[in-house]
Amino acid sequence: MGYYDYEQLKEKALQLQATPNDINELGKWFDEYGDVYWNGEYYDVDEHHRLFPVYDEHYDESGELISADVIGYEFR
Repeated sequence: MGYYDYEQLKEKALQLQATPNDINELGKWFDEYGDVYWNGEYYDVDEHHRLFPVYDEHYDESGELISADVIGYEFR
């Protein structure tokens, strides 16, 4: 995946038959190249689509968040 693959990845991820892998590949592109699309919560794919990371969160015994790993992405 390279910088210029965005349109192809976006088109594939927005299809009705998109697989979770298609959506995750777009998310990986945003992680790598799309800092300007990040608002602190999600990536603005376009005016109609927002791509959110899905986290696996880990807490200590007191309930404090100690780490959060991105395990995928989803449109909302």
